Amino acid sequence: MFSKALWRAGLSLGALALSATGTTARAETRALLAAVWQYGNPMFQDLEGPANDLPAMEAIVRSQGAKDVTVLRNDQVTRTSVETALHALGLRSKPGDWIVFYYAGHGTEAEAAVKGTADGDYDQFIPLAGFDPDAQDTERFIVDKDFYAWMARYIPPDVMILMIADTCHSGTMNRAVDPAASRFVPRMALRGSRDDFKLVGRPAPRFPSVLPPAAGAVRTIAPVDRADLPNLVFIGAAQDDQLAQESMLPASGAPWRGVLTYAFEQGLRQSPTDSKVATADLDHDGKVSVSEMGVYLDGRVRSLSSQLQKPNTTYIAGEGDAVLFVTPARLKPPAGVALPGLYVTGQGATALGAGGNVPWRLATTRDQADFIWNSDDGQVFWRTGDVVARDVASPGVLRGVVEKWNAIARLDALMNEKKVRVTIGPKPNGARYAPGEQVDLALQYDGGAASTAPLYATVFNLASDGTVQTLYPASPQDGEGRLGPDGTLPVVSTAAVAPYGADHVVALVTAQPPTALRTLLASIDGQRLAARVIEPVRQVLAGGGGLSINELFTGP
Repeated sequence: MFSKALWRAGLSLGALALSATGTTARAETRALLAAVWQYGNPMFQDLEGPANDLPAMEAIVRSQGAKDVTVLRNDQVTRTSVETALHALGLRSKPGDWIVFYYAGHGTEAEAAVKGTADGDYDQFIPLAGFDPDAQDTERFIVDKDFYAWMARYIPPDVMILMIADTCHSGTMNRAVDPAASRFVPRMALRGSRDDFKLVGRPAPRFPSVLPPAAGAVRTIAPVDRADLPNLVFIGAAQDDQLAQESMLPASGAPWRGVLTYAFEQGLRQSPTDSKVATADLDHDGKVSVSEMGVYLDGRVRSLSSQLQKPNTTYIAGEGDAVLFVTPARLKPPAGVALPGLYVTGQGATALGAGGNVPWRLATTRDQADFIWNSDDGQVFWRTGDVVARDVASPGVLRGVVEKWNAIARLDALMNEKKVRVTIGPKPNGARYAPGEQVDLALQYDGGAASTAPLYATVFNLASDGTVQTLYPASPQDGEGRLGPDGTLPVVSTAAVAPYGADHVVALVTAQPPTALRTLLASIDGQRLAARVIEPVRQVLAGGGGLSINELFTGP
């Protein structure tokens, strides 16, 4: 939670990184969809999520009219089968077509054979079914450089590629978790030092380029960087220093899913409200652009993984407005929040019981739980393994904790960070702040060059135990919370205080001051009533505006 002692300073507001202009026509969508979840090697943990992710992605591309769809599963995925399929897709494609290239499974790193290049000192690669690190078969692994070389060689530059990789890139995290409480599984193999592992030499591309060389010229393909492919939109599940996760989503008891793929599907198949637009359609024009998908996935994946995972969307300047998907005629209504599983240890296990109107369902084992409450020491663990609440000494306080997370699950569906985003510093996103450490809250806003109308910011905190705390505007000097004409907004600088755990900072930017919402926030300030803010926020956003949510972890 935040200290009530606040000071403010000016902040220049800049645009979000994902913004561009330009459009690309699309004649037909084709797809290569591949996933591995059965590895046949005791060194690698079999996965659960790709078996559900693969049909979900196939349903998405077919809903967009794709008929040319190649699906590869488990031992069908080899170096030869993937390269051959990409080459064949390139031969069949016409100018203006889109190729969706999707892969889900383990991913890891090895020391690069050639260091000091623009591609880094390590090779990211995917081990396939049957891969043996001690007796490497080149058919059983593919390196990132292979993918890009094949796309450069086999896909004409006037055919757009959407490549989605729901895999890990490497194995570091920025805060510790309790593995006994964690229900997330990393999609990463070979957890030893990447400096101790090298890949054997790989064969060169086996097919000639799909583009004939000009008269008298010889077409050569040099090693390429991702940015060197002007027709590629790349979506990676995590940053190079993070793990990509899979879990039972949206709550325990649900099917296992990769966090990135689940978020991608929800963004295209569900509506944020009762409207007819998809959740990822941030400007509500019936189409999901490259930049919209990047912004949507960034917020949604961070939220689903409690900031442990941040996706990476890259494309060349000018392709941000290229249309990836058209909103289908049939969208699922906003999903209700599934009751999370609660597992209790200690003396409080007998006091809870199973009856009553409670925001959870009791789990009989840790593996079935979204929350684990140790009633003896007062700690509550979330399914990521994080301690999300401390000093929880009674079922009443526990209720506040769970109701807060249920409220965030519903607010997440309304999040639109295309124009507004709340950030927490000075530490990296997702880091833990010790008691008393300074915490800075900043609000980035991009209204566009033509935006001259006044806009208003409202920021509040939902503390670890569900306590509501108004942050801005919070004093007479804040006025109506209006953004300045130069696009500035005060920085809120404060300190981490009890109750410790995981706070959620919620920020809205609206065209008018949300008087009713602010009145409610003032009336419930300091009370464990997080559930009360859901419908008022929904009503405010029905009139437009943006919503951003970020997590703050605190504690000793």
